[in-house]
Amino acid sequence: MKSNVVSSFVRVFVVGVVVLILTLAAFGVGLSIGSRSSLSAAAASAPIRSAFHLPGLGASQGAGIADILPLRTRVPGTQNSNPAPRVPSSSDSGAGTAMSGTLDSALFGEAMGLLRKQFYGDLPVGKEVTYDAIKGVVDRLGDKHTSFVDPEHAAMFNADLDGHFEGIGAGVELADGGGVQLKYLFSGQPAEKAGLRAGDVITAVDGQDVANLGLMEAISVIRGPRDSKVVLTIRRGNDPTFDVTVQRARIEIPVIETKTLGDGRISYISLSEFSNVAPDRLAGAMKEALKSNPSGLILDLRGNPGGLLDAAVQIGSYFVPKGTILIERSKDGTERKYDRKGEFLLGKTPLVVLVDGGSASASEIVAGAIQDAGTGVLIGQKTYGKGSVQLPNTLSDGSQLRVTIAHWFTPKDRGIHGAGLEPDIAVPLTPEDTAAKKDPQLDRAVEYLLSGSSMQAGTKK
Repeated sequence: MKSNVVSSFVRVFVVGVVVLILTLAAFGVGLSIGSRSSLSAAAASAPIRSAFHLPGLGASQGAGIADILPLRTRVPGTQNSNPAPRVPSSSDSGAGTAMSGTLDSALFGEAMGLLRKQFYGDLPVGKEVTYDAIKGVVDRLGDKHTSFVDPEHAAMFNADLDGHFEGIGAGVELADGGGVQLKYLFSGQPAEKAGLRAGDVITAVDGQDVANLGLMEAISVIRGPRDSKVVLTIRRGNDPTFDVTVQRARIEIPVIETKTLGDGRISYISLSEFSNVAPDRLAGAMKEALKSNPSGLILDLRGNPGGLLDAAVQIGSYFVPKGTILIERSKDGTERKYDRKGEFLLGKTPLVVLVDGGSASASEIVAGAIQDAGTGVLIGQKTYGKGSVQLPNTLSDGSQLRVTIAHWFTPKDRGIHGAGLEPDIAVPLTPEDTAAKKDPQLDRAVEYLLSGSSMQAGTKK
């Protein structure tokens, strides 16, 4: 409790420090930090955008499906190569006026001196003070997608974008009542092998209570080097808690899942993320699936929180034969269109895209482009509605500041942010369906494709 009080008090007095960082974004200073986008020649001078929904993300806390993909914001290959962002001086045109009077160093020093002298307890030390200050300012912005993460968690996210991590092999989120709930398990990976189940709640890790930790902090202790062991205290329903020992491993994220349905006549591909490896893996899966000339193809984007914008444009191009994949519009009205690129793979194969409230950001970009182009039908539930653009800035110490700089729109100029996409055919999926291992949305997709032209895409039910 004491440390929380001190942290909050420090944030109030250090709030001006972080205005420097925000000013960098406001004046375009340091926004080129990171690798260059390969989206187009016109984009060659701009950093790649990230397209993620981060469930429950606050500026000072992590959230999401985190043992797999906690927060995917990295600009690939740049963690150790980025220069430190330059802080504008008072001689810079415009910058001095914007920054004048925002930081009272003497007042801050006075406050810190009193804390060091008077406070009965431990004070934050070193960069903890700076990090707390940054998080405090970001909190005040009221934008849950603008966020700051420390170097440890930034490195964790970087590994996820490369399609792998070292841990127990489970998707997690914060549990009601504290702890970390296992949302799903990777087949054949340590969590499943140890007998854990979806719905189990981790309450302690190696004896350390995680009930009051943020998701990122909890994940950082659950994860660890391959072949190391971790003891997880598990709460399962109303049963007494029990301990399970899990040997960690290197987990390759199963970006793609494929199968055939409808007596082999329908090809199914599930895409779990828009990471660096996603476009190539999806292209390979599509080419293989379409070899047999199926009656239809199902692309499952349910629960897919997004990923890299470049991956979204590439993947959208597989399903849209011409034109634009998305429109990006800044606060000042500046507009940029991202045209399709690369190979159109779908051909004349009928397509259904499965979506739900967990389909967000890059998923909505692709689903919206398909819906606008008329090359596929959306079945399921309304999507999340995360259409804002975050620019990931890797700072000099490896930490990251993700800044919302624009919003996305579909090719027909439909706003995504706060609105989501309505499915062409609405089909609910209830908790009772899930408990009974039923999937009426998938069943409806198969029915639609097998029925051919007798079903109209615009019919909602």
